[in-house]
Amino acid sequence: MDVIAVGTAAIDVVHEVAAYPEEDTKARSLATYKCRGGNAANALVVCSQLGGRCHWLSTSTDPEKDNDAAFIHADLAAFNVDCSLVVIEKEGSMPVSYILASRATGSRTIVHSRTVAELSCEAFERQVEQYLTENRQHPNAPVWFHFEGRNMETVRKMMVHVRERAPYAKISVEIEFPRYPWTLAKTLASLADYVFMSKDYLRDNNNISSAYEFFEGILTQRWGEDWNQWTKAFICPWGSKGVYYLEMADSTVHHIPAAQLDRVVESNGAGDTFIGATIACLSRGSALLHLVLKTACDVATVKCSQHGFKLPTDKILTWQRNLQEREDSTVLNAEGLSIDGPQTCKMKGDSANTSNVPQMTHSVTSEVELELQRVQHHNDNCSVLLFAVPLLPILEEDDDGDVVVPRRHATKRMKSSKLISTDEASSTARSDKGIQPQSSQQGTGTTFILEAHSRSTWDTAGTQLWRAAFLLAEYIYNASDIFSGQTVLELGCGIGFTSIVASQMSDCVYATDSDNNALLVAQRNAERNCSGDLRLRLLDWEDNNLISTSTCTSTSLFTWTSTDVTKLEDVTIIIASDVFYDDITTTQFLIALRRLMLQHNRATSYVSAERRSVFSAVAMKVVSLGYDTFQDHVCLHDPSTCHTYVAENQIRCQVCATDFGTDDGNLLQFVVREISIDTFPQRFKYDRLSSLMLWKISAVVVR
Repeated sequence: MDVIAVGTAAIDVVHEVAAYPEEDTKARSLATYKCRGGNAANALVVCSQLGGRCHWLSTSTDPEKDNDAAFIHADLAAFNVDCSLVVIEKEGSMPVSYILASRATGSRTIVHSRTVAELSCEAFERQVEQYLTENRQHPNAPVWFHFEGRNMETVRKMMVHVRERAPYAKISVEIEFPRYPWTLAKTLASLADYVFMSKDYLRDNNNISSAYEFFEGILTQRWGEDWNQWTKAFICPWGSKGVYYLEMADSTVHHIPAAQLDRVVESNGAGDTFIGATIACLSRGSALLHLVLKTACDVATVKCSQHGFKLPTDKILTWQRNLQEREDSTVLNAEGLSIDGPQTCKMKGDSANTSNVPQMTHSVTSEVELELQRVQHHNDNCSVLLFAVPLLPILEEDDDGDVVVPRRHATKRMKSSKLISTDEASSTARSDKGIQPQSSQQGTGTTFILEAHSRSTWDTAGTQLWRAAFLLAEYIYNASDIFSGQTVLELGCGIGFTSIVASQMSDCVYATDSDNNALLVAQRNAERNCSGDLRLRLLDWEDNNLISTSTCTSTSLFTWTSTDVTKLEDVTIIIASDVFYDDITTTQFLIALRRLMLQHNRATSYVSAERRSVFSAVAMKVVSLGYDTFQDHVCLHDPSTCHTYVAENQIRCQVCATDFGTDDGNLLQFVVREISIDTFPQRFKYDRLSSLMLWKISAVVVR
């Protein structure tokens, strides 16, 4: 798809300083250089490198007569950006920006001057007509117009012209410049498919301090604008917090945290890089918006770690390959909507007021697979894959906080050490049990080979691999002393990954799930990898019996036996990952967990989850599905004055007893402690987001 960006290009004169100088002081420049700048031009350079066919449409002085114009045109041409649509002005000079760049923080301060005339609506219409009749390769070829939100009255007329002259075109707009009021900016937003909103603009012009507050205003039509005709998404880059976006089709809000850099080399142009990458990815066609924006965040992060806009070739190939693979696996049909993770699904609570609306079957897709190496497709189903999941080494630090680099002869020194690492302990345990890898598609002591689905329905999402499972597995590695010699029960085991890890540390693990197909996948994964005593069993949280031999059928591979029931009397640890993804399922899990902890009064629970936020059309606010429900069932009262222990994992709470009356069925409260995810190392390759959480549930509240 052709991409036409309407906006300025400028000469940037950059002075790098150690730190931003105080007023009325002198500072020595550590480096001074000239480069091409301008929001639209920067975005085009990035977009072109990622595969976009890019055209710059603006005013410029004659490059044959003006050295600055020649410098800008040559730089854009070097990145394959076409300049044939540029309107040449006979008077004026190219814009110049003077930039103070702080090496201490990576921040930049910009002073901008402009003398060349702005692009008029009439000139824009002539150039668009030239493109439609002369430049475009095919009469019906798609085209993307991106506008800087400057001179908003003029830009609004340009956007209206595009809608009338090329109704098939996609339009995006960047709203950044605070001197233009929201009354004008919102008219531009209503004409665009994708709107990039600056947090500084929202703060300065709308007195809005969070993206959620802005999205709530959009969905409640606070400003009286009709967003339904064109607008597909509002995208709000929010600095170090990452990117928030609102998809208008289903009124869902999403957050992509920013990657943390040890050192920012150059932040100038990071926002333009994000926009250029987003447009490049969206213009490909069927890529999911969440994947597009995550990729754009990655591109912007790389930009901040280097000077200039030349992207590393290997990174470009990786981004393009990931997008292509996901496009190939994305299924969009009349029955459902392919989405990127459970966070984009509607609240089940919302359906209470829409009982006459047909329920859609959602196809959900985990992002974790993007970070993993594919071994092969498993059987003839292209959505079933084998992944290699390497166990990352632990980086040790000395007393000064420096990383200890392993030496060639480290093994000789380790012979005299009495300390045994977690990895060695698990490897020894596997060796003692006589389990050895059998082929290249078998797991080893340092690599898991896992079968997982790349997509599934909402009800069978357990057949995929999710971030929270990695987090829980990492905690198990770190807390091997807690799990050693214990009998463990996992609720909702899915493909069995965390149970496999737990089985390497503990005496026995019961991996349970209500989905027979998920258990079949877990069984194959257990056979591929070096697992300990791992027993797969069916367990439905809605079943009143939970664990019973009387209700099992002889045809099931995963029935409970009397031996199991006896062994479960020793259960001391219950684990679960990513079970807080909607309110109803969360409540069912908590009810089942309470019953199990009452039956096994020495059992504590470890639960990991990813907090996912959406906008609820019923509650008219942003909610975190499942997470909010879980928090409602946490006892927050002072243990020293309110709690009395009646068993190892059971307490009486004076306040809860009063609040919930005499009906024991209403009492669903737990004593919970959050475990900081910064207290144990990351052992697997995935995005350990700040939205990932881990809790220890030590007790249930009883009468």
